[in-house]
Amino acid sequence: MKTSALLLSPSPSELDLLAMAGAGSGLVEAALRCTSPEQLFDLLEKGRSDLILCGCGEQGPEALSWLKTLAKRESWREIPVVVFAAEDRLETRIAALELGACEVLSFTTPEPEIAARLRRRLQQREELRRLKKSREDLARVALTDGLTGLCNRAFFDASLESEAARSARTGAPYSLLLVDVDHFKWVNDTYGHQLGDTVLQAIARVLRQAARKSDMAFRYGGEEFALLLPDTDVPKAQVLAARIHHEIADLATAYKHFRQPLTVSIGISCCSGEKEVEPALIIEQADCALYAAKRKGRNRTEIFHFGHPDPRLSAAEAPSDLRM
Repeated sequence: MKTSALLLSPSPSELDLLAMAGAGSGLVEAALRCTSPEQLFDLLEKGRSDLILCGCGEQGPEALSWLKTLAKRESWREIPVVVFAAEDRLETRIAALELGACEVLSFTTPEPEIAARLRRRLQQREELRRLKKSREDLARVALTDGLTGLCNRAFFDASLESEAARSARTGAPYSLLLVDVDHFKWVNDTYGHQLGDTVLQAIARVLRQAARKSDMAFRYGGEEFALLLPDTDVPKAQVLAARIHHEIADLATAYKHFRQPLTVSIGISCCSGEKEVEPALIIEQADCALYAAKRKGRNRTEIFHFGHPDPRLSAAEAPSDLRM
């Protein structure tokens, strides 16, 4: 990958010196010239840069105030900034370091030393990139179910709590679907856990594809999955549940040799957003609806309505006018 640099100075002759410093190091393969901080920021908005070389000339510390703006953007403040200032401009050189420049050199600095310092700063930048990627990978692993690739239970708990708080603040509804694979123990006992894992992976793909971009799919535990649907009322949640049943039916053709057809049962709970509801209660209600679907023969969806006066009443036990 080419090392790209931005050169900043109001002086054309100083820009030439910056270009020579970058080229002389043998590291900078592409450089763009900027005569003002505004032009520099515009170029940063448009594309990636590995290094910024700035010449101060006879300017004082006030000419480096743009470094404060650079530090406010996470993606920008990681870019190494090397300032070139005359050795007798001590105040400017100190200000450059205090404002975030990683190196302060002068145009009289020997070329091998400039090359060595630029090389080290670019190496540090690459090390930081690798470290950041490693941290992101670790965070993704910590929040991802290793078998299905869906978000895991820990991330589900945090996401549901966040969505409940958002709903209470904005008044927007949201729905929770709990999806359980029917007769999954029979699949494991009859065909082994390896095929059982394959079935779970296939169902996870169905859920991921059926969900909207704003929805989140999780492996809740074992053969149970969860879908968190922001800004979604009961009718919209039903539409998604019906789509899941339809796509699982298509998937089941690949497992038509099973004595028990491959199906799922779904329980839905919905918070209207009119009042704050504890996440644990939302899970409990969806769980009640899920087990109602199981008791009614599986391969179906049941809905729990929060409007019922007894929040512990399951969908199976509720009056018919409270069920769908």
